[in-house]
Amino acid sequence: RNLKSIDVNNFDDSGPSVVFASPGMLQSGVSRQLFDRWASNPNNGVMIAGYAVEHTLAKEIMLQPKEVVTLEGRRQPLNCLVDYVSFSAHVDFVQNRSFIQQVAPKHVVLVHGQKDEMGRFKSALMLQYKSWPESKRPTITMPPNLQEVKLRFARRRTAKVMGRLVKQKEDPGTKDTDEMDLDKVSSQQQQQQQQMSAQKSSAIVEPVAGESVQGILVTHNFHSKIVSPDDLATYTPLRKGTISSKLHVPFAGSCLELLQVFLQEMFAGMTVSTNEATDTTVFQLADLVQVVIVGGKQAGTSLVEWDANPQGDVLADAVISLIMHA
Repeated sequence: RNLKSIDVNNFDDSGPSVVFASPGMLQSGVSRQLFDRWASNPNNGVMIAGYAVEHTLAKEIMLQPKEVVTLEGRRQPLNCLVDYVSFSAHVDFVQNRSFIQQVAPKHVVLVHGQKDEMGRFKSALMLQYKSWPESKRPTITMPPNLQEVKLRFARRRTAKVMGRLVKQKEDPGTKDTDEMDLDKVSSQQQQQQQQMSAQKSSAIVEPVAGESVQGILVTHNFHSKIVSPDDLATYTPLRKGTISSKLHVPFAGSCLELLQVFLQEMFAGMTVSTNEATDTTVFQLADLVQVVIVGGKQAGTSLVEWDANPQGDVLADAVISLIMHA
């Protein structure tokens, strides 16, 4: 019934009253307006609740000065009673230290506090962790305002090797069992023996430290796996694709035999085939690059086709250079 909000500009303070107002530092707002109005009357009093920051009006009046300066800039006597009670929504030194001990962080950054108090807290923490091994000791910093803080966190990543990258080998201990005389056992025993032989015929080779694995690393939902490109469709939502390149190259030479000599001297395993129906000659380089020389009305052109990859691109460049010089 007696608790209500007030409009500081229309507040009737002719009778006794108790006002809870903020901010607590008395720098501005409702608390400062009421303080400027009541500070000169010895019948009034101000109760500072909690911590007062240096160089604020709340901290200044705790030292009982004779005069204070109002928000308008005029000086007036400080005749009201000023008292202080310890009240804070923040934790104290002991509670902070207990919290840090329970969390056991890798890094501690001290901010939002008086410099001297935080400095003492930092010194106490460093003294507490002094006996710890350096590898387990947290970093403790107290950066000033606007200073950038960089924290490094060690992260250990693991990935499962799946599919055909998992090596398998035949278990030599199963050979003698597989060579049993099946004529001397029943059909049921034969079936059981075949199942056991199939299970023992391969064993997963345990990985060796330092052994290299070549594959594609795929990470999804914070889980990583290494698979062969041919297993992408099986173990991941990804698909393997190829890019086919095709280039028309002018062939001014009239002698295919000369071009054939160039290609065969440059590349081993070059095959040549002729299609009389289409009047074309095809040079094939190990399923990597195909060169089609067109005759007839379209004579003077050649078609070079290959799958785009580092090996195919290098071979195609060499073949195109030979065609242009033939």
